[in-house]
Amino acid sequence: MQIKTVLIASICLTAMTVPAEPLKLVSHAGDQFSAPGHSIPAYRAAIELKADILKFDLHLTRDRVIVLTHDKTTGRKMDRDLTFRRTDYPEILRTCTYKKVGGFDREKIVRLDQALELARDTELSFWLDMKGFTVEGQEDSELLADKAMELTRKYGIGKERLMIATFRQPALIYMKRHYPEIRRVLHVSMADQENGLCRVNSETDRSKRLMKPETILPHLLKKARELDLYGFNLPISSRYLTRELVRQLQEKGYWISVWFVQDKEAAAKAVQLGADAAVTDNLKEVRPVMMNKGK
Repeated sequence: MQIKTVLIASICLTAMTVPAEPLKLVSHAGDQFSAPGHSIPAYRAAIELKADILKFDLHLTRDRVIVLTHDKTTGRKMDRDLTFRRTDYPEILRTCTYKKVGGFDREKIVRLDQALELARDTELSFWLDMKGFTVEGQEDSELLADKAMELTRKYGIGKERLMIATFRQPALIYMKRHYPEIRRVLHVSMADQENGLCRVNSETDRSKRLMKPETILPHLLKKARELDLYGFNLPISSRYLTRELVRQLQEKGYWISVWFVQDKEAAAKAVQLGADAAVTDNLKEVRPVMMNKGK
């Protein structure tokens, strides 16, 4: 009896002293505080600053080249305004450069194969966000997904290093049907309203639903079942994103990341929420907080 009591106490003590796993850090478009987002220097900085996951935003050019960019046009980030799906890659490469950030000037657009080549021999995982996947351009959208999967195979990126993480539910549905082995994560926005409701949006360019806070969890669980999700990416800025909501989703088996975590205060909140990962542009400031605190 005494031996059994000592053994139980020992097991409990061990469980209490095992360090919690640090949150994973998702580098959003590379480290945009160091270099232009989506540029090779930004991705290199993210690797050097020890990101855990690189997020690649994917668009298809008119000549069917996958490029990494958040927007469907070049105007906001580059020095000329072109629409990717209406412009061939050589023209974009020749005429467009990124605006200067962090001492890096005149950087060029990056192809998916170039980014995979850069990071293939690291231990990094990859989020593919198919920004260019639209219902209107279904054929091109499916080609975007297929070419992305072909390139990951070419560069030896196994399924354990990949997630499809996006607002685009049609992209998640297509991936579920054709590449079910790749984990799927749904991006969700949650905009707080003055009337106590929350405007929830889980797909870009679609209607947003006003919800009572208590209906957010059932809504997310329904989406998880419909899309057979691995997890969610939820906004840290919403007051309705609570430790309890994160816990309830995790107890159902879902992986939870939070966006955007750009400073030490937000990083501390991500830790307090118990999230599994945090999306950031500012690895240099955020990473020390993540490493010093467990969930």
